Amino acid sequence: MNWTIKEATIRSFHYATLGELRTHLKDYLWAYNSARLLRALKGKTPIGFMLDRWQDDPERFHENPAHYFPGSYT
Repeated sequence: MNWTIKEATIRSFHYATLGELRTHLKDYLWAYNSARLLRALKGKTPIGFMLDRWQDDPERFHENPAHYFPGSYT
């Protein structure tokens, strides 16, 4: 995991400030973790699992969770 993060961030880009590195690292980790297929969720991503649960039982949610996730049309 550490090698993957280093290759995708520190070794691939030049950052003028530490703040730029932190911002990019935070964005990369969020994208990496939300795109992983997890065995505990029966091979789904966390985002896909939540959207499936929302479609199955929308009363559990206060609002549509789809607008919280980046992607098409956001």
